[in-house]
Amino acid sequence: MGHRLPIAERFFKDFKCNVVMVSYRGYGRSEGTPTENGLCLDAKAVLEYIRQDEILRYTKLIVYGQALGGAVAIDLIAKNEAKIDILILENTFLNIPKILPKIFPNFNFLCSEIWPSEQNIKKIKTIPILFLSGKKDEIIPQYHMKTLFELARTSSGKEWIEFSDGSHLDTVLQPNYFQYVGQFLQKHIIGWKVW
Repeated sequence: MGHRLPIAERFFKDFKCNVVMVSYRGYGRSEGTPTENGLCLDAKAVLEYIRQDEILRYTKLIVYGQALGGAVAIDLIAKNEAKIDILILENTFLNIPKILPKIFPNFNFLCSEIWPSEQNIKKIKTIPILFLSGKKDEIIPQYHMKTLFELARTSSGKEWIEFSDGSHLDTVLQPNYFQYVGQFLQKHIIGWKVW
């Protein structure tokens, strides 16, 4: 999670956001075993904490997810859309069975996790979604993000930003990345001012 702190810092300093980062069970120093259901429960617990907090409950909520975090974010919003205002996705996959052959050829039979983002994204009806895609992602082929973008049917709009030199973990470092994020936030949150 520490390698994501520069992103949190930009959201805090540039966009004046309160930032909550989730250390899922079984990741980093968190105890437990990471499972699809467990990670969804962790995300739901954080959402409930924010929405019950005396101050945070009245703020706009932006959910940002990269790769697996994007699948967690899509699942969370598909089940709790009324509690969230904006979704930002970066280099996220359609589902695990479709990404596994790229990572571990011939081992699909071992897959017990699904993460059906391609089904869940269709359930998101009203919040705006920003898709940030690295064209050179060496882990998740770009067609996963393109397909998620095509499947999204939100009434509040969706936006596709492609970074020609972005790979799996460095898309966030590409020129104008945070400028695009800031413009999207300004467009979709009334009264939002950045920089």
